[in-house]
Amino acid sequence: MEIKTPLRQALEQYIAQDWSRLHMPGHKGAPIEPFGTLMQYDLTEVEGTDSLFEDEGPLRELEQIFTDLYQTKGTVMSAGGSTLCIQAMMRLVAKKDGIIVAGRNIHAAAVNAMALLGLEPAWVYPHRTAEERLIGKIEPKQVERELEELERQGKLDSVCAVYVTSPDYFGVMSDIAGIARVAHRRGIPLLVDNAHGAHLHFLEEPLHPMQLGADLCCDSLHKTLPALTGAALLHSAREEYLPFLKSAMTVFGSTSPNYLIMLSMDSTAEFLIKEGREQISKTAQRCNRLKKIAEQRGFSLPSNCDPMRLSLPIAGTGWDTKSFRVLLRRHRIMEEYLSDSGCVLLFSPFSREEDFKRTEAMLCETEIKCQPFSAFPILKGEKAMPLREAFLSKKQTLPVEQAEDRIAAQVKITCPPGIPLIVPGEEVTWEVISYLEQYRKRGFSIEGLTE
Repeated sequence: MEIKTPLRQALEQYIAQDWSRLHMPGHKGAPIEPFGTLMQYDLTEVEGTDSLFEDEGPLRELEQIFTDLYQTKGTVMSAGGSTLCIQAMMRLVAKKDGIIVAGRNIHAAAVNAMALLGLEPAWVYPHRTAEERLIGKIEPKQVERELEELERQGKLDSVCAVYVTSPDYFGVMSDIAGIARVAHRRGIPLLVDNAHGAHLHFLEEPLHPMQLGADLCCDSLHKTLPALTGAALLHSAREEYLPFLKSAMTVFGSTSPNYLIMLSMDSTAEFLIKEGREQISKTAQRCNRLKKIAEQRGFSLPSNCDPMRLSLPIAGTGWDTKSFRVLLRRHRIMEEYLSDSGCVLLFSPFSREEDFKRTEAMLCETEIKCQPFSAFPILKGEKAMPLREAFLSKKQTLPVEQAEDRIAAQVKITCPPGIPLIVPGEEVTWEVISYLEQYRKRGFSIEGLTE
């Protein structure tokens, strides 16, 4: 089947016309190494190439293709990753003195967006069973309890949205359908950071947040599909948001979105139309085989996990970061993430046969020695000041060990996975310091308010 993807056609037509490029960018399409002829596609908003935030040509056509693929009311593109989509989602629901009921497995980008927009988080902490080593999931009943508490305090009218990350960095998926029902009973929109789950729509079982009741949702195409880093989508299930999606993105996004990133979205659309569903399904089946092997070897895998991600909890198995890294390297595997808590291995339809074979051989070499374990830390912050007030206050940088009892002025994360250990306005406790000191070799410090 011949697929006519609009952006590639427009760019190739521009190239074929051999214009004198007396416009940005400065390389003028010259075949500079190591990029070669790819440079000629790195264009800007000129006649024929469209403009992302005021699109009316090939970019609008491409967004309509994604709207049809994901079966949404409207889908728009981001060349600024899911970070830009998250910022736009927050902007779309923001109101004065607004509250976001948010899972604490949130990405730092969402916390920073809340601080910039003057929104205050009401945290819901992930639930996990005694056997789980990783983060756990957000349960509908937890969201229900938090909304009931805000209602009791007379603050329910200030709630702008419920915000959930699913899948989280480790692939754990929360009950989006259940959370959507809880939010919608009170007329509150559900926003979902689905950065790690762009492929979920193309599996047989409905797993994508837009299939499960989310009102706004972001996908990072580059994490699991064949797009360049920075390629993302913002989806809406509600008509009333559609006229404002682009204007919300312009508040935070560059006025010069990268055309190579957008061209890679064009090719991703072609892949999804032609063979994506079949290839994604095959990849999930191969990963399922690896998961069964891992469980046979004694790993306690997280339940309800992304079908294309292998997350191996290694806390309490006799393995640690150092020893497991040696095992991975012996099999020529470079992981997405590795810590004493766990190891994340990401697969995609473009993973090679050899990648699956190496992973299987690696798993077959593991021996599990059950030991007491400490799960991935979920630190419950002690709020001392509103988020935005702390974020904008005068601050100083301190070594972690000198920061006890200060109030944090910046999000502090380990990246990956980008989940905040502490956010602006929370007190720096000894528990936070103890965890951050494990990363002293990276030169960790913390930004706290001046005394």
